Amino acid sequence: MKEIDRQTVAEVIEILNHSESEILNKIPKKFMEFLYNNSDNEFNVNIDFNNENWDDTIKQDTKAILALIYRDYLISKDERDKLLKEEQDRLNKEEYELREKYNPDNLFKEKTDVVKKDNNSINNTQLIEIKEEQWFKRIWKKIKEIIFSLRK
Repeated sequence: MKEIDRQTVAEVIEILNHSESEILNKIPKKFMEFLYNNSDNEFNVNIDFNNENWDDTIKQDTKAILALIYRDYLISKDERDKLLKEEQDRLNKEEYELREKYNPDNLFKEKTDVVKKDNNSINNTQLIEIKEEQWFKRIWKKIKEIIFSLRK
């Protein structure tokens, strides 16, 4: 996990301080101490809770920490298990998509290109090798042509 920004923790504390006491009672004291010890005390949190869209003004990391607090401390065990299962399913789906996209097993397999010509599909599966004469052979060939043309 990446290091938590101290200003983010200050935002979390501000939001928790504006929540109901029932919610605060469900959060362990040790976790709250962790938050207070890792917050930026000099950071002035400007969240207007009267605004209906106040959650648009907070950082994404703040939302993530609040989601973790919700998942781990505020909901019942059944709901928590359901959320964990959904999260695991989402992660598995993302991992599967990445594996399919960047599958090392398919990396060196022969790929076919379909070229449309006169409304017919042709599968091209081989590379065409174009042999070009080397420069000194072309010069030698020209010299030979000149010499033979002079003989005539």
